[in-house]
Amino acid sequence: MKRILSLIVVLSLSYASLYSQEISTGRFNNLAIRGFDPVAYHLLGEPREGLKEYSLTWRGAEWRFISGEHRDLFRADPQRFAPQFGGHCANGLSDGHKVNGDPRHWRIIDGRLYLFFSARGRESWSGDVTENLSRARETWERLK
Repeated sequence: MKRILSLIVVLSLSYASLYSQEISTGRFNNLAIRGFDPVAYHLLGEPREGLKEYSLTWRGAEWRFISGEHRDLFRADPQRFAPQFGGHCANGLSDGHKVNGDPRHWRIIDGRLYLFFSARGRESWSGDVTENLSRARETWERLK
């Protein structure tokens, strides 16, 4: 019985570790941030839909890019370009719940990409970004 219980604990911890790496993808596909190019936000200052021919898999999701150059930049440093909180809405997390972010509603804060569920959620972050970010991080650690 102890062996079975130990096995259950080990498997649970393994699953929790995988889950903590979760990337928000579509319900019926495995596209990260709905196929938008995460590098474009940083280099072009706007969202751009990526192309299938410039894609790669990272953390179990398909990431698309507008060019091979963007794909290669992401491959070299995905943590720099990927949205924070696995692409979940930063505002929702600051309010204590997890909801997918919409790549059309975004902000770059201190060189990091954050997605929001809606324009209204994005605007509500205009107040105290430091406090909102702190609450979002606490929720993410608890819910991821």
